[in-house]
Amino acid sequence: MPEQQYAWSPQLGPQTMAITARRIIDELFFGGAAGGGKSDFLLGDFAADIEQGDKWIGVLFRRHSTDMDELIHRSMQIYGPMGAEYKVGIKTWRFPGGAELRLRHMDTDADFIKYMGHSYSWIAFDELPTWDSLTPWNMMKSRLRGAATDKRMRATGNPGGRCHAEVKAYFGITKHPDGYLPMRDRKSGMVRAFIPSLVTDNQELLSVDPGYPARMMSMGDPALTRAYLDGDWNVSINAYYEAHRDDLFVEPFPIPDNWSLFAALDYGEANPTVGTLMAVDHDDDVWVVSSYYSRGAGAEHAAGIKAMVKTCPWTRGDRRVEGRSPRLILAPSDMWTKRSPGEATQARSAADTFTEAGLHLTRANMDRVNGWRNVGNLLLNGRLKFFKGYADPILESLLSVQRDPRNPEDVNKGGDDHGADSLRYGINHVYKPRRIAKTLKTDGSRLIDQMMTTGATKERYE
Repeated sequence: MPEQQYAWSPQLGPQTMAITARRIIDELFFGGAAGGGKSDFLLGDFAADIEQGDKWIGVLFRRHSTDMDELIHRSMQIYGPMGAEYKVGIKTWRFPGGAELRLRHMDTDADFIKYMGHSYSWIAFDELPTWDSLTPWNMMKSRLRGAATDKRMRATGNPGGRCHAEVKAYFGITKHPDGYLPMRDRKSGMVRAFIPSLVTDNQELLSVDPGYPARMMSMGDPALTRAYLDGDWNVSINAYYEAHRDDLFVEPFPIPDNWSLFAALDYGEANPTVGTLMAVDHDDDVWVVSSYYSRGAGAEHAAGIKAMVKTCPWTRGDRRVEGRSPRLILAPSDMWTKRSPGEATQARSAADTFTEAGLHLTRANMDRVNGWRNVGNLLLNGRLKFFKGYADPILESLLSVQRDPRNPEDVNKGGDDHGADSLRYGINHVYKPRRIAKTLKTDGSRLIDQMMTTGATKERYE
């Protein structure tokens, strides 16, 4: 019996709202639980504007070519009844009016370079958190220059993946897990939002397969269940550190002047640059006070970090109107590598740029294995805390890093580990094991001295 063909329409609830938002939201992330109708949404969102004809040209990415089979199969069910023709050789749908959707894969973050000469009116990433970072997403924005009246970017995904923390922060899931709150980007002016999707929203799936939720609950891993069934973005699958966010956040308070204040940064050119402002108290506990997280050029980062320090309300003291400066700023060694843009230009380093801006950097101890161990020891013993509302990106990055399967003592490189790296540099510099109380040492010494001078026996103290 031939497979049933049918026209598609969005289901009531989040899917309909996501389709309706196409005139309002420039960058939309539709995600959450597995089985929430995410891929259907992408296919339907593109089809909603095919009446624009040959002006409506789109591209839909998945991470690997082997991931495309299910998407192609589903697109045939949706687009076939619409009279569209699928060109197998070029993996492209062509619609009767001239609209065109290209299905592509992008194995690595650097593969976006293949599309630098292209123009699109609609760009989408299916399972966006599976990429190493948001670099492909951000770089493809420059390709959003098609002739259509409305142009937009769309993405889907489940919690987890190497880009989990970066997606969560970018689309505001950190602050607004329930979604539906548009945010305007200060630099681009683009409006972005997160709309959550759950299995319970996909009545079509549940009617065909009512046992799906029960099978998800039987996976045996509570974290996987929370991520894939409940769409819980506070879950870090395969995480290096197991900790609860709520236990690590503290309400901010003024940092005493006699606490040591310092900063560390992880510098990125294609990747984000992250700056972390930290304080150490008299017990050698570490408090993450504030953070800087941005993309851009070196001079922009220097100005941004200076502004973070200057405006921090928790380091001003009673008589200052500006936050006090950290006693040192730790940075990775590659910031001292000199690069020359051209033969006629003198070679300069990122450290030179920061020095000219008045930020003098100190080379960080970049030890990875011992560094992650030091961070873990502080976490385990309750000696590492994060100021809520100010250090959130650093904590998100830390709890999203995953264990390297080839070296379990190390973190798997890639993903949004930049905040975690900056924290590691700082802790490598100041970490000290918990000191034993002096009173205990004194009392113990006195007892031993007394036993030796008086000739006391073991039995006397039993």
